[in-house]
Amino acid sequence: MSWVFLVALLSFVLGDEDIIEIRMPGISIPRDDMYWHVPLEVKDTVYVTGYRAAAHSSVVHHLLVYGCPEVTSMEPWLDGGTCKDSDGIILWAWALDAPKFSFPGNVSIEVGGSRIRYLVAQLHFKLAQPADYKDTSGVDVFFDTSPTKYSAGIYLFMALEGTFPPGNKDIHLDLRCNYTSPDINVFAYRTHGHTHARRISGWRDHGGDWTMLGSRDPNLSEMFVKTDEIHVIQSGDTLYARCEYDTRGENRTITIGSTHHDEMCNLYLMYYTESDKIKTIAPECTELHNFVVPGGQRHWYDEYVKGEGLIRSIVIVLIVVLGLFAISICVKAYFCPRTAYYTKGNDGFEKLFSPMDDEDEDEILYRSYEHSF
Repeated sequence: MSWVFLVALLSFVLGDEDIIEIRMPGISIPRDDMYWHVPLEVKDTVYVTGYRAAAHSSVVHHLLVYGCPEVTSMEPWLDGGTCKDSDGIILWAWALDAPKFSFPGNVSIEVGGSRIRYLVAQLHFKLAQPADYKDTSGVDVFFDTSPTKYSAGIYLFMALEGTFPPGNKDIHLDLRCNYTSPDINVFAYRTHGHTHARRISGWRDHGGDWTMLGSRDPNLSEMFVKTDEIHVIQSGDTLYARCEYDTRGENRTITIGSTHHDEMCNLYLMYYTESDKIKTIAPECTELHNFVVPGGQRHWYDEYVKGEGLIRSIVIVLIVVLGLFAISICVKAYFCPRTAYYTKGNDGFEKLFSPMDDEDEDEILYRSYEHSF
């Protein structure tokens, strides 16, 4: 009986959604930066409608789901590629405890046919775990059995090389590609970088008319973020991506690489298109090419970043003000006189109440009130 039969279960769950569960079979993580893969053969055609990670960022740095026509093994494997004789198709990506992701209505990804016969979950384990640790992380794949009008896919910007010297606040890496495939409709995006990445952004240039597709700090929860509107990418458009870094505090040169000591520059554009065209869409852009953001778009981009920074600044100021207010209350309570209220009876003074009780101070107040009568 194979591990996959035990841990990658195709389970029909009662309710509105069916789920494919893919899990690691209790593997060990004896060293840093291990990439484990676990495959699942999908024999019947189903239509994927969403994903949810069964993992925690304290253990799993990031998770990718690939679609493969063939795999080299039906047992989980360490490092290496994902699909046999091909790179496969990235279907989903997750990191930093991002929540469940669902496609729009009438959009899905067909799996179980010759194009995607296997689902492969690739998990990057950032740090070594104790010797007795056994990992069962994975992913839940939500699906339906009925086809949809549109098929979803991912267009990936990915830098394969890059070098960042230490001590620089503003340093960036640019990618540019001419788009020549059928029209796609971008409805979500996701950014991915490591410790030094500060912002990753994407644009579309349609005949000189630039539109920002998305911009986000990759240190936030690395979820797919729905765009404010559907962005149509047409053949002849030029697509751009920029990854910005801050290497201050470093004493070494940072390079693009696969470990958590390296950096990454990834921008995922999730789109949908007519189902009969999905096989002809270009999968990625890896061409490094510096570009200048046009003045109008540059202003919009600066305001976008400035606005986000302003919100953060306001939050920080509020925290500081509230903190100082709390400290002032404590200081006043400790150093300033407090008021106590007494009534004078035939047998002396009787304390009614004091907002802040302190025996020594109450004694002083008592004497003060005693001498006033």
